[in-house]
Amino acid sequence: MRIIEKRFRGSIACRVLSYPIAYGIVKLLLEKRKMDLGQIAANVKRSKSAVCFHLTKLRLANIVRYEHKGKLTTYWIKYPSEVRRVLIACEQLADRISKRLNVDF
Repeated sequence: MRIIEKRFRGSIACRVLSYPIAYGIVKLLLEKRKMDLGQIAANVKRSKSAVCFHLTKLRLANIVRYEHKGKLTTYWIKYPSEVRRVLIACEQLADRISKRLNVDF
């Protein structure tokens, strides 16, 4: 895979995770492993249509996988250990930025 394509895929993943709802969905799926749309919507306290929008983006970014069983669609994280490390890094960076803001302002 060319470097430019890797950077593009990385930027897509970061862009999708920049939405608080998508970020919350990913954290929830990391914790619960597999959930359906109704369960996810109830846990993140958003409408099914809003959750479905973000799940579609997460699927297109290859972060989330899904499986249809009859009328039920189940979602889970495709690469849980890598995604978990990304979220930990994001949270560490946010903590560092917050500490720096207290010093600067």
